[in-house]
Amino acid sequence: MKKTINKEETKNVKKAKEPIVTETITPKNTKKKLYFSFSFRLILNIVLFLLLLISGTILLNNSLKFENEQFVKYNEKSNLDYRVYLLKNDFYEQEYLGKDMLYVASLIDKIRLDFNYQFETEDNENLDFDYSIIGKLSITNPEGTRSYFEKMYTLLDKKQTNMKDTNLQTITETLDIDYGYYNSLANSFKSSYGVEAESKLTVYMVINKKNNEASNFKLDNNSIINIIIPLSQRAIDIKLDYQEVNQSSEIVKKQDVTVRNTIYLAIAITLIVVSLAVMIKSMRLLNLLRNKKSEYDKYINKILKEYDRLVAETTTLISFKDKEIIKVNKFTELLDLHDNLQLPIMYYSVTAHQKAYFYINHNNTIYLMTIKATDLEGNKNKI
Repeated sequence: MKKTINKEETKNVKKAKEPIVTETITPKNTKKKLYFSFSFRLILNIVLFLLLLISGTILLNNSLKFENEQFVKYNEKSNLDYRVYLLKNDFYEQEYLGKDMLYVASLIDKIRLDFNYQFETEDNENLDFDYSIIGKLSITNPEGTRSYFEKMYTLLDKKQTNMKDTNLQTITETLDIDYGYYNSLANSFKSSYGVEAESKLTVYMVINKKNNEASNFKLDNNSIINIIIPLSQRAIDIKLDYQEVNQSSEIVKKQDVTVRNTIYLAIAITLIVVSLAVMIKSMRLLNLLRNKKSEYDKYINKILKEYDRLVAETTTLISFKDKEIIKVNKFTELLDLHDNLQLPIMYYSVTAHQKAYFYINHNNTIYLMTIKATDLEGNKNKI
């Protein structure tokens, strides 16, 4: 059946890159394989990408719980009580005097301070607290505008406590102040240097509040309870000189994200990942459109140009019904058949830039060669 063609035609045929045909032509009485056009596949990929991305985004939103910043009210209040214990004397029968009285300095043994602090929120929260008590001895000019001497004392080392899933935190501490010790220091300074001075001991309870790892608050501030104890006086009046905490304010809750449904979250992540894969595939398809001439177009144009006298282009595809289909792998085989049968080689473009048929129709037999862009592009631009 083969017939030798001239040397120049053989040379031209070798120059043309022969495709590796992967499509098997189905014989009669069997079902045809579906083939989708390039445009259809491109649109399908883009639509599929959008559907997967939108579905994944909706499921992701439903699987998570977003809490925006909000303000939570809180109240804090304190109570400072004290008792003035007396030295033995001929006038007072009781051991101590209560709050808000007038006291003779020379009869004072010690002052017992009772600190009570409460912090309350609307809902159960998690917060850390640390607190300490310090004393400040101050000796100033009589007007109190300039200082001769100051010294700080740690009266209670720092302690820590916390609120854990509760809405109330209470701190209580009792502290004894050795009045005679601080009073003698102040008197000694005045007599040693012969200065007119005012002296006092200020006692501070400093409470720091801050959010911990379990909380979602923006909170970092402190509250101070203090009392001023006059020194170097014949009589002292403490009741006018203490300061307590009694206020309401707001805590800012941070924005928080929690998982509401783990199954939805897993499905959402899967859909988004698959949508990204589809997007990459769509980009590869679009990349083919950017190429001016693909390997497929170069191959088809070469055949049509070099064998234009042997190939006839048709816009109507012959019916394969009731025909015997013989698959041809190489274009040189079609050339041999053309020479032996003296019939034209027909060319039909199935899908522009993607798929074409070259065939010879002889009686009830069709010798068919299928060329597909996927075969010529290989792994470089596989569709």
